[in-house]
Amino acid sequence: MKKVQVNTQDKSFRFELRQDGDRLYIKLDGAEHVADMVRLGNKRYSLILNGRSHEIGADFASDGYTIFSGFRSGRYVVEDYEIARMKKKAGIDDRARLKIVVAPMPGLIVTVNCKPGDEIKKGEPLLVMEAMKMENDIKSPVPGKIKAVSVLSGENVDKGQTLVEFE
Repeated sequence: MKKVQVNTQDKSFRFELRQDGDRLYIKLDGAEHVADMVRLGNKRYSLILNGRSHEIGADFASDGYTIFSGFRSGRYVVEDYEIARMKKKAGIDDRARLKIVVAPMPGLIVTVNCKPGDEIKKGEPLLVMEAMKMENDIKSPVPGKIKAVSVLSGENVDKGQTLVEFE
């Protein structure tokens, strides 16, 4: 089994993973879960976990992955557990760079709902982005204070472009 650590904006998880064909064995907190995973193409996967079906997507970025399901997305840093452990001992915290909200896809910024200095709650809409003829709320992944807003209403953005940064 391969040991990995996954860092989200506010939590870290340690997993042990083993893949056998389309079957993925995930060990978390001493319990093993079995998932069936099939690549659908175009960075999308069908995942059946605990009897529930999920269609997910994964985009690789230099600092981790953006995982999305429907219009929900999140950034995750996935790394070998031993490397994560050495970073922790050295005082390096990868979660700090997860306080940047990036565009999950190319689109048009319709409305910006925040400005530098605003105190934001987790899940609060930061901006509205139009993509694929649909308007999507881009919500705050963390509670905190806005450090910078890098876009304006009416601006076109590229996938992965920084939209909002937290302190």
